[in-house]
Amino acid sequence: MMKRKLGLLTWRTEEDAALEKELHTVLQLVETDMTIFFRKLAELPQHEPDLTSWLSEQLVDSYYRAEDLQGPHRDAIVRWLTRYQQRLRQQDLPDAERRTHMNQVNPHFVLRNHLAQLAIDRAEQGDSSMIYELLNVLRHPYDEQPEHAEYANKRPAWARHRPGCSMLSCSS
Repeated sequence: MMKRKLGLLTWRTEEDAALEKELHTVLQLVETDMTIFFRKLAELPQHEPDLTSWLSEQLVDSYYRAEDLQGPHRDAIVRWLTRYQQRLRQQDLPDAERRTHMNQVNPHFVLRNHLAQLAIDRAEQGDSSMIYELLNVLRHPYDEQPEHAEYANKRPAWARHRPGCSMLSCSS
């Protein structure tokens, strides 16, 4: 699955396992929205010469606290992007084709807890329309659906500590 998420045609056991392990490490450095991260990663050109700028201009949208992308955290992420980019260049796959493959396994839309909670709140007030709207969007999670772009956004600050939005119990 990780091979497909990263847009790799083949899995080179040791090399790619190390790349995956390092990815898990850098993803823990700064709070990351994984759904957005993988969709943005699909847009990385194989020959992007300035990965620091690409991180701060493109990939930054996948992080909750962009201000944490400084110093050693930024450097570690850029090192991983460099290794990943080198790995991409080892396969004969144009960027557009790789992006298509990656976007077929990395959804653009997922049922985010805060959206589910908003739909529940509205339904409890007698308006179930958001439930049906989310259902329709999630029937095609890999499609861009620009008219529903707000459902692909990161969790808003207000939902960070609200029960049902980011913290779930076994009974949720």
